[in-house]
Amino acid sequence: MAKTVDRLFELYIIQNTHYLLQFRGGHYATFTERDKPLRRFHLTNHVDGKTTVGTFAGRYLTKFLTFDVDFPDLGTAKWVTYKLTAALDSLGVHKYVISFSGNKGYHVDVFFDKALSIEVTRKLFDLTLSIADISAVKGGEVEFRPSGQQGVKLPLGVHQKTGNYCGFCRVEEGLRVMSPEESAAYLATIEKMDHAFILDTVAASDEYAQDTRAAVEMETAISRHKQLVTYDQSESYTLSRAADIYVNGLPGPGQRHKSFLLLARLFNHNGVEKDDALANMYEWFAWQNPEYYASDYEFCARDLRECVEYVYDKNLTLTMEQRDLSVTYGEINGIIRNCPQKNHKALAYALLIHSKRWSSDDGTFFMTFDQMAEAAGIDKQTAFRNIGKLRDVGVIEILQRDQRRRGTVMKKPNVYRMLLTEEGSVYAVVKGSSLPACLTYFYETAELRAMLPRRQFEALITDIPA
Repeated sequence: MAKTVDRLFELYIIQNTHYLLQFRGGHYATFTERDKPLRRFHLTNHVDGKTTVGTFAGRYLTKFLTFDVDFPDLGTAKWVTYKLTAALDSLGVHKYVISFSGNKGYHVDVFFDKALSIEVTRKLFDLTLSIADISAVKGGEVEFRPSGQQGVKLPLGVHQKTGNYCGFCRVEEGLRVMSPEESAAYLATIEKMDHAFILDTVAASDEYAQDTRAAVEMETAISRHKQLVTYDQSESYTLSRAADIYVNGLPGPGQRHKSFLLLARLFNHNGVEKDDALANMYEWFAWQNPEYYASDYEFCARDLRECVEYVYDKNLTLTMEQRDLSVTYGEINGIIRNCPQKNHKALAYALLIHSKRWSSDDGTFFMTFDQMAEAAGIDKQTAFRNIGKLRDVGVIEILQRDQRRRGTVMKKPNVYRMLLTEEGSVYAVVKGSSLPACLTYFYETAELRAMLPRRQFEALITDIPA
């Protein structure tokens, strides 16, 4: 009990003079007096189910963000929760927890390793809702919590009106509510998100933010290639994983919802029309082992349909398996000869390596500006400004650009194709291979000095081993 109380304090409480208590029967009382602060015995009573504690943010800061999913129809509440967690995952916010509210929905909590401003967490909340695209879901709402004026009940207590236990849940278990013992153990395992990652995510989503660092970084960036995290992807969204599930069926309990999303991605990846994908998935689900899912068929069919709608609306597809990478002299020479500035060269090399990893059979591939910036060692605005210049010099072809995702301010990734000549000797790209390392494979140092402007040569030569 003591460890559970300590952990609740650590995760949820940023101040102890503004809180609420829910008493038997369901009525609330809000406390703001400094001489009646929140104490350990309040949380002990909370865990014992005697009274339920709620907390508020500080005046400016909060330790966590809650998406308060409030829909009277629990099936709808589940679906909205699934969409929210999928949106968080798409942003890279993987450390979240879900708990049953005890009445009409769920709480999705994200904790931070350092307190963030309420303004920042509100932007993360709005961004997530925009990506989840749940505005058309009727019958309830998702509310922002906590603020200085609106509190949120803590998990591991009892809803004093319904008598339901507010335990933790997991998507992979169909949001089954854990027992008090399971919830206490789960509480101890909760991880916090890096506050700097949250700040960067929020900043990257602001289309109106202009950063003066762009001009400086354009001059100081060193042209080195960085392996993206996506190059070490798990098999969750790979073609082979989806194909295996389609052929062999659900792999086990708790995999129904994720399998629906994965199969919808598979059909969309292969260009199957939405209605045909839906029909095929209904047929596939009809022969699955009913012991692998707990919900009734009507709920599962609705979940299947909404998964297909979600995937096709967002145009989600699949990644290909990792490939052995190699670049040719013709490709590298094309970059060096056609790209005038070092940032152009760095960006072109990043695009080339990405295309080797992810292009489809016709040579087309997706790449976001965030990925370009990370891989090329430049900032996002520099990548945005220079992509058109690579097209103008004949290094890439832009097949799709600036297309918005329907119903949101978010844009689809651009579609590209490399136009470099694949001829000449071959260089095998291994993890950590940089543009300078690639150059020294194909050219002597004296050749590079003659080919490159002095400042570019000096910037690159710092990465070339003696």
